[in-house]
Amino acid sequence: MSENPGHTQRSIGLFDATSIGVGAIVGGGILALAGTAFAATGPGAVLAFLLNGLIALTTALSFTELATAFPQSGGTYLFAKRVVSVGAAFNVGWVVWFASIVAAALYALGFAAFALDGCGALWSEPPAWLGSPTTYAAVALGSTLFCTAFLVRTEGTGGNWINVLKVLVFGLLIVGGLWAWQRDRPEALVQLKPFLPHGAKGLFRAMGYTFIALQGFDLVAAAAGKIKRPRRNIPLAMLLSLGIALAVYLPLLLLICIAGVPKGMTLETLAMASAETMVTRAAGVFVGPIGFWIVLLVGLLSMFSALVANLFAASHIAAAMAQDRTLPHLLARRHPRFATPHLALWCTGGLACVVILLVGDIGPAGATASLIFLVTFALANLLCIMIRVRKPDHTGVRTPGWPVVPGIGVVTCVGLAIFQGAAVPAAGVIAGAWLVMGFFCFVWLFGPRARVYDAGREAADPDLLELRGRSPLVLVPIANPANAETMALLGTCVTPPRVGRVLLLNITLLKSEDQESLKFETTAEILRISMTAALRGRFRVESLATVARDPWTEIDRVARSHR
Repeated sequence: MSENPGHTQRSIGLFDATSIGVGAIVGGGILALAGTAFAATGPGAVLAFLLNGLIALTTALSFTELATAFPQSGGTYLFAKRVVSVGAAFNVGWVVWFASIVAAALYALGFAAFALDGCGALWSEPPAWLGSPTTYAAVALGSTLFCTAFLVRTEGTGGNWINVLKVLVFGLLIVGGLWAWQRDRPEALVQLKPFLPHGAKGLFRAMGYTFIALQGFDLVAAAAGKIKRPRRNIPLAMLLSLGIALAVYLPLLLLICIAGVPKGMTLETLAMASAETMVTRAAGVFVGPIGFWIVLLVGLLSMFSALVANLFAASHIAAAMAQDRTLPHLLARRHPRFATPHLALWCTGGLACVVILLVGDIGPAGATASLIFLVTFALANLLCIMIRVRKPDHTGVRTPGWPVVPGIGVVTCVGLAIFQGAAVPAAGVIAGAWLVMGFFCFVWLFGPRARVYDAGREAADPDLLELRGRSPLVLVPIANPANAETMALLGTCVTPPRVGRVLLLNITLLKSEDQESLKFETTAEILRISMTAALRGRFRVESLATVARDPWTEIDRVARSHR
């Protein structure tokens, strides 16, 4: 578990690694879901984002340990593949794949909302078809298919200049909000009362709806194989990207409450009237019409880049699973000209289109995406606990406060996911249906081949057995003292080092009912010779002597009883 496994060329520095996280977090989530959060819990949306930030921080700390212990590209699926069985790794990959698919659907719907809002602002009286659900769905579907076709032709997902532009625009927006608040400070503070109009239930609903807005730092772990100085840069990039997001989100949300509500409206009425584009409306109040158009443009870029990033991540997860035979191997094929996983991309884009048609709105899409990512983050925290137990001497960065911090991450993520599934039944139904479908797909279609392929990987890499907490037992039947040493040495040759065990079996044949002498002296000599040979190879050795009439039946019985 070195820091530079294989021959991966590490070309991403700290700035670029941080940009990966900032690009995925800042922009799309808050622009699409701020209105939904305010509608659910009023000014308490600020507290909802803060609490989500603390949950995300516990998970980011777990990700730093996992990504530095396994500094290879792949993210949560890679970690699961190393630490748990192939069946459990499939479940993790299946969930993570769907999480990025639903996130892509969310940002496609957000892109459609911003595009139609901008078009509507060009007319004094927008045509009726512009605001119809059919047009909304058509734009979302069209943007998804366009991005899928774009990714088939190129491996790129966007540039750092978009991320710099987004942060600058949000910084200017915060400055404009501070100026607007100073101009009308006494009256503005009225919007903060009541702070939690719908109580704790509304707060938890807002947390569940908007948790996806803080997802993205995990993509740094997904690119760990390309990051220079992984022990230093991966933790810094994750924490910096999450810190920058919170430094933008919290003051912006507070200023929307106290300075972004138009005259004659309340915070909740504004949120209910324009949930998808509330930040752009607030920008119009902060700095006038120019603010509306600037945020609208940045919103379109943010939604588009987030849509591309999630389609890219989801398709590569599918391609990696196909390589491991946990999905059809066809999905691992590369385009003959562009060398992209084109079949995995079209499969992913098609599933995103299905989610768009099933969900149809940003609120439920955000709830579903948040629920699925809460499950994946709970799994990441659990994997962090498992790796420390099974490989305490790994070379990765240590999560502070282990196992309390990742334990808190597991409990909070699972608890919020359960609440979200109950509060938004559509999200729970969609997530549950996907998990059930995955179970039957693995049992009936992918499981047998995946287990055979995984067994070969275990045989070639003893680290897998150790990380998975397994200690294989190799059965060596011995009957002849002349062959005892040779058989014992053969058994140690096929036993995985460090974690394997050898069971030496000697069977004394009972040839008749009245036989009195069973030659126990020979049995003792055979076991002594074979154990000496096995111990010489520094393996853990066990011995067993049994009596039977048929040696093959007895070998089969002992093998089954010892698994």
